[in-house]
Amino acid sequence: MFEHPYLFQQVTAHEQEQIERTLARRRMIAEHADQIVPREAGPVRRALRRLTTGRPAGRAVRGGQHVCTGETATAR
Repeated sequence: MFEHPYLFQQVTAHEQEQIERTLARRRMIAEHADQIVPREAGPVRRALRRLTTGRPAGRAVRGGQHVCTGETATAR
């Protein structure tokens, strides 16, 4: 029927702890921004980049040759 007030107290305390951790993380990032090194693109980021650039995935070019067909890439 009715929720016990203790449940709301625990939920509120947990949410406040999450907010405090988030603020501490953001503060650390702001203070040490010069030490942050971006990671290399992983498989998901590369796939998203391929989807957003509009380049067909099957027609990837590596080293002047098409990966799938082995044909030499030419300018069109």
